[in-house]
Amino acid sequence: MKRTTYIELILAALLFTACDLDKYPYSEVAANEYVKDASSVNNLLLGCYSSLHDVMYYEWAMTELRSDNSRMYATGSTASTTKLVEQLDQGTIIAEHQWVENYWDACYATIARANNVISYLDIIKDETLQKQYEGEALFLRSLEYFNLVRLWGPVFIVTSKTPSDVARNMQRSTVDEVYELIEGDLENIISNQMLPEKMEDADMGRADINAAKALLAKVYATHYEAGDTQYARAAQLCKEVLESTTVGNPQTGSDLVAYDKVFNITNEMNKEIIFAVRYLSGNVGLGSPFGNMFAPVNNGANVIIGTSSGYNTPSDNIIAAYESRGSGDKRLDVNIAQKYFNSTTQQWVTTGNCRYCKKYTNAVTTEYDGESDWPVIRVGDIALLYAELTNEISGPSNDNLKYLNMICERAGVSTYTLSDLSNRYDFREAVRNERRLELAFEDQRWFDLLRWGIATQTVNNYFKSENFYSEYTYTVNNIANWQTFLPIPVSIVNINPDVAQNTGY
Repeated sequence: MKRTTYIELILAALLFTACDLDKYPYSEVAANEYVKDASSVNNLLLGCYSSLHDVMYYEWAMTELRSDNSRMYATGSTASTTKLVEQLDQGTIIAEHQWVENYWDACYATIARANNVISYLDIIKDETLQKQYEGEALFLRSLEYFNLVRLWGPVFIVTSKTPSDVARNMQRSTVDEVYELIEGDLENIISNQMLPEKMEDADMGRADINAAKALLAKVYATHYEAGDTQYARAAQLCKEVLESTTVGNPQTGSDLVAYDKVFNITNEMNKEIIFAVRYLSGNVGLGSPFGNMFAPVNNGANVIIGTSSGYNTPSDNIIAAYESRGSGDKRLDVNIAQKYFNSTTQQWVTTGNCRYCKKYTNAVTTEYDGESDWPVIRVGDIALLYAELTNEISGPSNDNLKYLNMICERAGVSTYTLSDLSNRYDFREAVRNERRLELAFEDQRWFDLLRWGIATQTVNNYFKSENFYSEYTYTVNNIANWQTFLPIPVSIVNINPDVAQNTGY
């Protein structure tokens, strides 16, 4: 459970942010009356963190569901929400898609809140505290812009409160301009040491300097290619993070947190976690909804009490990928359940809709009120990213093999030698496979496929091989490259008809 101080601060933030100050027009009078000192700015900042809950509510659908890791649970339903899931699952998204619009709005709401914090920094007299709060706001804004630019391409850059007449005539900034903003803000955080090396226990879950370095490494790895200076800097940032995290410069799998303990609700914010979106059960409005969202439908409270939606159903493809690494892969049972026990019949349910994403599905006393945090960046991610980047730069080595193997060791699967992975291609394929298995259902797979330039090819091969899609009465078509981008929500186009829509929508 989180510490009391953390709970009290978040609740204070929620009370304030309930005033909808993240939506235009802003209530200048209310804000100016409230924001009088560092404590009130801190509450504004905590409101930024709490707004990540709205982002995460839909992010799995924008990422995992569109990849080969997960799918919708059943065919044949005409329910409106099932159609929304089906469109994301099969790449047939329309500009009026409600979840796409909700995710877009949630990202920009977090950005607006971060900009609001930055606008009040002058109130803070303590320079160290002022710098920290600015660093946290810039980190959160960068995180959301990174997601936006990868999912939509060109998007709107908003760095301050914007009058409605100006907003109505704004145009999308280029991809390079968005990356320039993200990279500049994160470099600013790092070069000026705006964030502490480690947050105090009472502030656990807030971004520290390693979170900023890790995020910038992922940004550079996405925006640049081997041979670029920034690509090499991404590898160096990964190394710095690995050498300074609380894990303590890991050398083997035994130095890492056991895989099943990484996501255990009794071991939250453990040494593996670099940044996570935090949740708190207990009917305080901060619980995780994902247990009920991901548990199989009609499970009779045998998996979780309350409504269950069966979203984010693991694919045959991802299960086969785990099984290809051997029966000892510890990650499979942590991430995926393929059956559940019916306490009434005293039988295991092994057919029908019994498969589900297990990683965030824990017992609750109230539906949609789980305890599981959602990892955004963790050590396993950065270790594998370092191995990937250094291989692309200079090929396989004892150094990058060490980081690949420590992930394999922890998972309980076979490790590699340099003779096994003697060239860039073989090493690349090994790292990509481990990233998929290690980070399954953490919203990383789709972004990895985009970064590697193989999203369209991978998804189309998946459609052909996944038995589920043969159950449809119509043919599930291949996706084209343009379908890897989401449509600009129709509500935005209605406000400003001159806004350029993404190709194909």
